[in-house]
Order: sequence, then C-alpha cells, then structure tokens
Amino acid sequence: MAWIKKNEEVEVTKELEYENTSISVSNAYECTITECRIAKSKTQGSKSVSLVVGIKTDEGETNKTFFTIMGKDGETYFTSTYQGKTVKKQHFGLSIANTLFQLAIGKEIFDVEPQEVEYKQWDAEDKTMKDVTGDGFPELIGKKIGACVQLTKEICGADSKEIGNIEHFFDPETGLMFGEDPDTKKD
Repeated sequence: MAWIKKNEEVEVTKELEYENTSISVSNAYECTITECRIAKSKTQGSKSVSLVVGIKTDEGETNKTFFTIMGKDGETYFTSTYQGKTVKKQHFGLSIANTLFQLAIGKEIFDVEPQEVEYKQWDAEDKTMKDVTGDGFPELIGKKIGACVQLTKEICGADSKEIGNIEHFFDPETGLMFGEDPDTKKD
C-alpha cells in the first residue's frame, strides 16, 4: 500500500502550473544586476536597513537577496564578546555589499548617494506586483557581476522549500573575489 494516493483524475493545466524562474542550483553564476535598492525594517522601533540585490542569469534564472547593512539599532556594526573583551564587528551583509560596489563601480556603498529607483513589489491586498519607487543605486542596475548562490532549505511547519541566497560576489571576467591577488590563485 502506498503512503500517498495518486489521484489520476486530476489534470494539471498549463495555466495553473507555477513557473519558477529562481536559481535552483547552488553554484557560481555570471549575471546582470536587475535591482539594487534599500529596504528599511517594518518592525516597530527597528532602524535596520538592508540592501536588496536582484540578479538574472543569461538563462533567465533570477535571485533576490537581502543584505543587512545596519542593525536594529541603526549601526553598521554589532558588539560581541571574544575572550573576555567586547569587540565591534561589521555586519556581514555590509561586507558583501561593499564587495559588490567595489567590483561593479569601484566604490564602497557609503561613497554612493542613494537615488530614486523603480522596482516591483508584491501588494498583499491586491495580490499583484506593483511598480513602486524608493531609494536605491541605479548605477549598479545592468552591471555584469559574478554571484555565488547557496541554496538552503527553509522549514515552516510541515512544509519546506529551498531558498537561494547570494553568499558572495566575484569579478565575472577574472573569476576572482574583490581584493584577491591573481598571482596567488592556484590552478
């Protein structure tokens, strides 16, 4: 006896099939930046800010990742205790954001003033994608970049799904990470 019953009477029509264009394999990709904007926390009292980066491969696969650049206290760093000493550490998302900016335009994120950009956002009330405007970095949109995407499994109750997150950026021409010396790269 099967643990799940196959229902032969159900016919899936093309109109109802979900077309997923998200990157579905952990790998390094050469892609184009399609979105680069700032997202502020919607949590009451939080001053957290993220950089939202959207990418698209030549094959049309997409990914969008949020990088924390300022914590809930509005600072670009957090404090941690290491061997009895309190140390300040930069948010990891800020390090990745700076890598992206250095590779794409040769500047750090704080050297670039945000400007108004248009992007699509899900409207929960209307259940549609809407065009909205906000602060972002239009000079990065359309730039070629290399992105390392890692899939992780997200479990919510009895359901699970795989989510792709950009873990790092690299120069698509050389294959090197920012600051990596080409003379020390091993074959």
